[in-house]
Amino acid sequence: MFLTKEEESILNGAHGEIKALALKTIIKIGESLNAERLVDVSHVHASGLSYLTIGDAGLVFIESVVSKNAKVKVFSTLNPVGMDLDDWKKMGISEDFAEKQKRIVELVLKLGFDPTFTCTPYLIRKPFPGEHLAWGESSAVGMANTYYGAYTNREGGPITILSAIVGKIYEAGLHLKENRVPTVEIIIDGEIDLTDPSISGALGIIVGEKIKSGIPLFKRNRLTSFEAIKSYTAAVGANGDIAMSVIDGITPEYKDLIKKAGELEKVHIDANELKEIVKDSIDYIPDVVLIGCPHADLEEILNFSIQIKDCKKINIPVIISTSRYVSNKLNEMGLLQQLEEKGVIFIKDTCPVVSPFVSLKFKNIVTVSGKSLFYLPRMHDVKVAIFPFNKVGEVVCRKK
Repeated sequence: MFLTKEEESILNGAHGEIKALALKTIIKIGESLNAERLVDVSHVHASGLSYLTIGDAGLVFIESVVSKNAKVKVFSTLNPVGMDLDDWKKMGISEDFAEKQKRIVELVLKLGFDPTFTCTPYLIRKPFPGEHLAWGESSAVGMANTYYGAYTNREGGPITILSAIVGKIYEAGLHLKENRVPTVEIIIDGEIDLTDPSISGALGIIVGEKIKSGIPLFKRNRLTSFEAIKSYTAAVGANGDIAMSVIDGITPEYKDLIKKAGELEKVHIDANELKEIVKDSIDYIPDVVLIGCPHADLEEILNFSIQIKDCKKINIPVIISTSRYVSNKLNEMGLLQQLEEKGVIFIKDTCPVVSPFVSLKFKNIVTVSGKSLFYLPRMHDVKVAIFPFNKVGEVVCRKK
């Protein structure tokens, strides 16, 4: 691999032991992927921060990095952790889990990470086309590549931390324009409302299942809303090794990428396949309705608040997972209190997928997220159904 003089200096230990170790690790991974050089990154987003998913081994790794006086070099954000850092007791989180989780948070903040604790870092800092990132959250990676046109692979948690320390990543995979060309065209047959995030999430589940990997192309675009694309990219990244899609009229450089792709294999998805997943009726009364996977943005919460505006009190518990950033905005608007008075519960810093609270409290769940539909039964042994987001207000306001 070609290295600049600065990179050789870092590798030789002139800038400290931890930077040398970080760069050496990144180079080794890059070489295994035939990368010819490194690139500077402007934003790192670290995943793998919940004690539920990384356990003691992950905690030890982060402690070892911090013990070498490491600091991040570039703007660096954090994925959700395993609990709401302010209200973890209300979630039923054990003291032991909370102590370990707080220790992980304390360590990463010492490194200089921004205390975002969200899977939607693009709402904190909007990526721009062509910039190189090192992001570790699959749903965020999908949005960065697909919607914003930034360049990032789906990195593992440890590599994102090491990348933040040196501000570099290997130039391979989706960091190279020739690897961003669509590999298969997706055609949706039949009428269905793909602007509904639940339905676009179901589309992601099916696309991931059918093609497994590669870069899907949507040439006759019906994925037009931000929330729909956010839900789709999260689900397709969960059920497949798919870190980018090309959407006609949305993805920056889409014209050039479509031209380079030429004639592609076509995979047809019937609207009825989506209707089989997203049900208009549910044959059981759920214990809870979960909203916010990825973290709910302001537009989604406003949409939901309109749906329940005539409902004095909801009849089924609703938990909305969101970021501190959005929670603060809601508080400023007075909407947080209004929704809480109706019975809506907000949790920040975490989400049902990476927190143990779901399996501690619930067994029958309704979600509006394709990603949740994929992960929750596998990680928490719960029953999950997905309902149209644009109709979920009817479910929670309906008398039992």
